[in-house]
Amino acid sequence: MINWISSEDEKNARMVDFENLVKIMQFVSKQNCEDEMINYIKQIYEEYAELLSTEPLLLKENLINNYNDKLVIDGKLRESDAIISSSDLNSYYTIKELNKDKKDLTIVCFDMHSDTYDYNDFLWKGNSFSKLMKEGYISYYIVIGVPEHKRQSSINDTNEDLRSRVHLIDEVDIFKTLDMINPQNIFISIDVDVLNCRKSCYTAVEYSPATILNNISHIDEIDQNNYIEKIKSCVFVKNELGYSNYYHAGENNITKEDIIRIVNCLSDYCHSHNINFGLDDGPYFQIMEINGYDYGNLTSKMMVELINKLLKREVKKR
Repeated sequence: MINWISSEDEKNARMVDFENLVKIMQFVSKQNCEDEMINYIKQIYEEYAELLSTEPLLLKENLINNYNDKLVIDGKLRESDAIISSSDLNSYYTIKELNKDKKDLTIVCFDMHSDTYDYNDFLWKGNSFSKLMKEGYISYYIVIGVPEHKRQSSINDTNEDLRSRVHLIDEVDIFKTLDMINPQNIFISIDVDVLNCRKSCYTAVEYSPATILNNISHIDEIDQNNYIEKIKSCVFVKNELGYSNYYHAGENNITKEDIIRIVNCLSDYCHSHNINFGLDDGPYFQIMEINGYDYGNLTSKMMVELINKLLKREVKKR
């Protein structure tokens, strides 16, 4: 059973107003502006314009059409083979439920963010894993995908009592780290923002250039006096926590093939080291932060391949 966990994020999905996007980009191009950000916007528009001119379905609808009765909405977590959600905030609830007995659990996460910010804040997607660690549902947390130049600042933003249990690493260091931790159970968490979304043109992903173009397509009024400011507000989006930065979003090195290969190696490692892959008879992986309108069905195709190949792995249970 493939289990889609509902989220408030689904209500925020907007279709690109392509007619307005074309109008705005034609106006911007006529300004002959050499601002670096404006040139970046013109470049991603050239890359995505043809794709965004097509009629999309919501990713959720595409996946339902593909899996039919194999995909359920808000089913029982322990009866799931795979868990999907549009919000990585749901990681807090899914892992808490799956490990309510607080067994020794190591999370191997694919993400470009650590999500281990100060656990004293109210619960949000940026501190879901630090709260799980603080509350005893996770023993160790390994993240593959945080850019090297951001790792130290991410650790600095993590509560001091958790830092020795958080490992932001490259793929080559994963088994050395696991040998040091000596885990009893491993669970895989995948945030699709870690993928090379720009190159692959995934649009049902928050950290994609398509998000910027979608924001631009909903600008009401624009003129020579405000267009730079308005365009930049679609890249650095103000929210209740400050700003979300979409500049060069999705320009990562990890591919779906990389994730499948690494997970396969982790499965072999678990078999050879007598480690549970997953918890009890429940799922061993979740895919988060996936939502929105899927132009060209490219995000859906990625998800189907990722899910199907991960489900083929035999997982070890004690």
